[in-house]
Amino acid sequence: MSKVIVTIGIIIGFIFLFGVIVAANKGSGTPGILGLILFAGMVAGIRAVWKKPTVKNEITETDKHQLDKRD
Repeated sequence: MSKVIVTIGIIIGFIFLFGVIVAANKGSGTPGILGLILFAGMVAGIRAVWKKPTVKNEITETDKHQLDKRD
């Protein structure tokens, strides 16, 4: 449930900041490269929220490798 709320917050924040950028560009009315950067940040933020957590206690075959401790 918290992931959904954070995702909605990210989208609302994106819309607000996008509107600020468009309002600041009085002449052209397009956000340009700043809008693309903002959109990429929104996508990265949403992907980070929904990323599956990695299990650190999981032992893989590479972890079972015996180390050679001879001098």
